[in-house]
Amino acid sequence: MSIKILLFDDIDANLEQVRNALTAALGARGSVKVFVPAVGGMVDGTYEDRLRKDLETPPNASIDLIVADRDLSGYQPHFRGLSEATVRRAADAIGVPECGYARGERPDDPSYIERGEQREACIRLSFLQPSVEEFAQRTIAIADGFITITDSLKTLMESGEKLPPEKLLARILGKPEYADKISLYASGDQNRLASVLRVRGTLEERTRRLACLLGYWLWDSVLRFPGVTVGIIPASSYLNIGQQTFETESDVQALFSTALYQGPFAAAKVRMWWRGMLDDIVAASGCKDGREFASKQLGRPIPSSQCCEESTAPAGFYCMLKKQPVSLKNSKGRLPWFPRGADLARVSTSALEELGPWL
Repeated sequence: MSIKILLFDDIDANLEQVRNALTAALGARGSVKVFVPAVGGMVDGTYEDRLRKDLETPPNASIDLIVADRDLSGYQPHFRGLSEATVRRAADAIGVPECGYARGERPDDPSYIERGEQREACIRLSFLQPSVEEFAQRTIAIADGFITITDSLKTLMESGEKLPPEKLLARILGKPEYADKISLYASGDQNRLASVLRVRGTLEERTRRLACLLGYWLWDSVLRFPGVTVGIIPASSYLNIGQQTFETESDVQALFSTALYQGPFAAAKVRMWWRGMLDDIVAASGCKDGREFASKQLGRPIPSSQCCEESTAPAGFYCMLKKQPVSLKNSKGRLPWFPRGADLARVSTSALEELGPWL
């Protein structure tokens, strides 16, 4: 499998730095091409239409992932004032995933990344934080994830079986039994998932566009909000194991290794576990929670998870804003921007007091 990445950056020195990082991370697994404007021959029309034509025309054509700097205003003379959002919309039209990046050099870069974690169908990374090498590795893992989704979806589409989005995604993840839980993540994503029903064209075109939509849904909804899967901190809170203990002690994590999430984007996200499989491990042991199970297995006391608002209160949930364990009584859930399936996602009391009007 050869990974083909198309790069947008309007500053030559920056472009070379990003291309070199991605090329080094790819090795012999693929190639990085730089976007060539105006090859599609369109001189009139919107930027979006002209970009779409350019993306479908060699040498730009045949892309697994578009990687674009957040500021593309320097493209001259063909796309003066171009934005990464416009690139994403043109890519969406032909079913090519796009990953935007910030260089970490502007004071509003953190908010740029944070906005990419809201309810947009997009993926955003930082180029310099925590490191250039990690950015490149995560980008390659994102491309791998979309390719895996596309290949799996192609097999499902060729079978002729008509399945709703949640069942398609559950099959792709190898967890058909979780389809109903995944369907709960459709709340807040109606516009995005409605696009699935509107996809037309050849089998190849429909597969490509569906794969793009499902990949975005998986990345910034199903894997982002703790419910079906849980990251390190939500997992420690849910299992009632102290955050530092679960994060740093490999023998504790090893007890739950069979529940690790290893599907698309696993290498681009923090380590994650299937929540239902964590439940199965604890239930099979006859213990009341993960802390009791770990204590028995390792023969030593294991600290409990503590609420970030009240250290004497057991946690069990996860504050999406503080990114810390939180208890039920010291937090609020079911915010409008939470998918219904994310029942472990909460916002702590202090965060609500500070940011309530914004939320």
